[in-house]
Amino acid sequence: MKSITTLPVAVSLLSVALLVGCEGPQGPPGETTVVSLEGFAADIKCGDCHNPDVDSTYYVWAKKYQWELSKHYFGGDFERNSSSCAGCHTTEGFVERMQGKSVTNHVDASPPGCFACHSPHSRGDFSLRTKAPVVLTSAITGVPDQTFDFGKGNLCAECHKPRTLSPKMNANAPGDSMVITTSRWYPHYGVQSQMLMGTGGFQFPGYTYTGNSNHATNTVIKQEGCIACHMADASAGSGIAGGHTMNIEYENTSRQKAWLLNGCTVSGCHAAASFTINYIGSSSSLTGGVGTHTAVEAYLDTLFQLLGSKGWIETDPASSSFGLVKASSSKPLVVKPAVKAGVLFNYYFVEHDLSKGSHNTRYAVELLKSSIAELRKP
Repeated sequence: MKSITTLPVAVSLLSVALLVGCEGPQGPPGETTVVSLEGFAADIKCGDCHNPDVDSTYYVWAKKYQWELSKHYFGGDFERNSSSCAGCHTTEGFVERMQGKSVTNHVDASPPGCFACHSPHSRGDFSLRTKAPVVLTSAITGVPDQTFDFGKGNLCAECHKPRTLSPKMNANAPGDSMVITTSRWYPHYGVQSQMLMGTGGFQFPGYTYTGNSNHATNTVIKQEGCIACHMADASAGSGIAGGHTMNIEYENTSRQKAWLLNGCTVSGCHAAASFTINYIGSSSSLTGGVGTHTAVEAYLDTLFQLLGSKGWIETDPASSSFGLVKASSSKPLVVKPAVKAGVLFNYYFVEHDLSKGSHNTRYAVELLKSSIAELRKP
């Protein structure tokens, strides 16, 4: 009698042979005409990144979870996806810009992520898209543009830089009056690159502005830029910070606010034993001997109240325009003499930097103290 299992077994063996022993023709090359689909490098190995086991080549899964704790992920405002904003607020627009193309509208946008800073498929690695120096556009009449050249940090400065401002801050405006017609009269929110360099604020005549933070000249920071501090590895067991979270302030494993200082205390920088985020250093004579954050927050609060009393800024927390300039096209704000508009400019410049003076303590304090003094003049 023939076994009834013979045929199924034969079919199974044939199937295995076909699957294992045969290989079909190579598929077509990857699409290269669509944004973010830039083709694939020769001999690229998917398993180097897409590994269901432990990824020990690039740690992509770990970077993904870090990124999900970053402001790029949850606070990048990627709904700002029109052609005028998508070049920084979306991955798709940023890639277009880095490719030298015109930025288009991106309704189906994604926040700035892996493919914004890297092109791993086409390059086969996670090298940065660019490290070229970045020109920072001046928002002040008579002040030239500056070039930001901080190594790997140049990629960050492609977006963490000011935008154009209209009208530009002009101490010699016609009629000695600055006429402001928008509630958003400031050089956007990306002034971190300028602050780090010690440039970009309005410098009143008669005051000294050194802007000589060690951060502007430190060898490590000149090579690594923002990465030196914001992407340092956190200590094991302390919580998730640095890396691709890019967060210096974070929540530790005890659910308490903490600060990543590993990038600040490397050799040649701050002494680990004495350094805190509220650092009291060479700028103590400017801050009255208190910490950087304490001083800058106090000066910002003083300036905010002074601007509010002038009617130049909305100070009512219940207002939808809280914190914005009290100006519009139908009801412009006229600042006279024009030079005093520099106070408003400097308030937003330091406040939007978001570092509370850490990026460049001396420059931030010099701008705030001179602005307070100018606004208090009759």
